[in-house]
Amino acid sequence: MGLDWPFLNDTLADRVFVNPPFSNGENQAVFPLCQQTQTVQVPLDRTTLHTDTGTLLLGTATFLTRLNESLPEMAHWLANTETKLLVVLRDESPKEEEMEAVINKAEELGIAVFLISDSSMTGEAESNFGLAKHLYTHLSYSTRWIGVIDDDTFFPPLSRMLEALMPYDPSLPWYIGGLTERHLGISTEGFKAWGGAGIFLSVPLLTLLADNHDTCISMSRTWGDALWRDCIFNITSPTVHLTRLDGLHQLDMFGDLSGWYESGVASTPLSLHHWKSWHYFNVPSAHLVTNIAGVDALFQRYNATDNVVFTNGYSIAQYPGGLPDMGLVEGTMFPYPGAKMPDAVGELQDSLGKLRPALEEGREKISWRFVTAVSMGSACVRQFYVRGASAGQSSDSVIEVDWCRSSR
Repeated sequence: MGLDWPFLNDTLADRVFVNPPFSNGENQAVFPLCQQTQTVQVPLDRTTLHTDTGTLLLGTATFLTRLNESLPEMAHWLANTETKLLVVLRDESPKEEEMEAVINKAEELGIAVFLISDSSMTGEAESNFGLAKHLYTHLSYSTRWIGVIDDDTFFPPLSRMLEALMPYDPSLPWYIGGLTERHLGISTEGFKAWGGAGIFLSVPLLTLLADNHDTCISMSRTWGDALWRDCIFNITSPTVHLTRLDGLHQLDMFGDLSGWYESGVASTPLSLHHWKSWHYFNVPSAHLVTNIAGVDALFQRYNATDNVVFTNGYSIAQYPGGLPDMGLVEGTMFPYPGAKMPDAVGELQDSLGKLRPALEEGREKISWRFVTAVSMGSACVRQFYVRGASAGQSSDSVIEVDWCRSSR
C-alpha cells in the first residue's frame, strides 16, 4: 500500500528514559499519544460477521506445562469462539489438580478445552495420531472440520481459516494442509501436510482414521504428521491425496526471518508456526493491531515517500540508497543452522521464489524492529519499534506508532 507522505522526515524526536523497560500490561503507556496523525484507509473485515467457528474442532498433543504457557497466546485467536480444543497430554502421569488448574485458566481466558491423559500413547507420533480416536468421540452435530495443530500454531484469525475451507465439501473425505518451505524437508520426509502449519480433515476422513486407529499406529516411523499421511494413504480407496492450501506457514527456517516477514508473503497468513522456537518473534503482541485496523493489517506493507517501508507489526525499514526490488524476498533466513546463501537459494526457491541478497544493516538498510504493543483502551493500540545501540548508535532509537480508530 502506498503512502503519499514521508514516514520519518517529519517525525517528532525527543530524548526519553525508560526504566523499567516496556511492559506488556494492559493500558500501560510510556509516552502521550502522538501529536501528528495520518489517516490510513483499511478494509473492513467481514469474515467474523458470518463465520460459524463451531464447525471446527481442534486437537493437539503436548505437555501440560507447554499448554499452560501457550494458553494466553492461543487466547488471541481462540478465545470466545465456538471452536473447542482437545488436548492429548504427553505427560506420563499428570496430576489431577494441575490439570484442573489449566482447565480453569483456559476458561478464564475464554477457551473451551478438553484434556485427555492417555498412558497408551508413547512418543510424539503415537500421541499425535492418537488424537484421531479422541477427536472422533468429541465430534458434535455441528462439526464439519477437524484441525490438528501444534501448541505454537497461531491463526490470525481463526475465521479466515474457516473461510479458506469453504470451497471444499465437508461431506467428502478431505486431507488439507501446507508443505514446509524447505526442499530438504520434502526430500527427506516426503509429501505431507506439515503439522505445525495445521492439518485439516473432514469428518468422513477422520471417521476412517479412527476406525483404523490400531492398524495405523503400527505404521509409526518418524513424526506425527507423517503418520497421519501414511495412514490416509494406506486406508483410503480411492486414495485421498493432500490438497495444498496457500497461507498455511510452517516457517521451517532459521536465523533472521525479517526477509520473510517483510516480503509481503506474510500478509494475511492463515497460520504461523515456529515463531517461538526455530526463531523468535512476538506474534501475539504484534497481533494486537488487528483489533483496531482489522485482520489484514498484520504484516501489511506501506511504502512511504521517503524510501521507508513500514511492515505493520514487524518493522520500519529505511533504504538510504533507494528501495530494492520489493517483489523479491530478501535472503536473510537459512533453511538449517550453518547454511550459506547458495544453499538457501536452492532450498527455498520453490516456496519463496528468487531471493535477493541480504542488505547491510546500518548502511544499505536501517531497521527499527517491533518489540511490543499495548492496548490503549478499546480504540487505540500503541506499537514500539526499536533500533538498538549496537546498530551503530550511542543509544537506542525508538519509534512509536499509535493506531486509533477514526471518529468519523
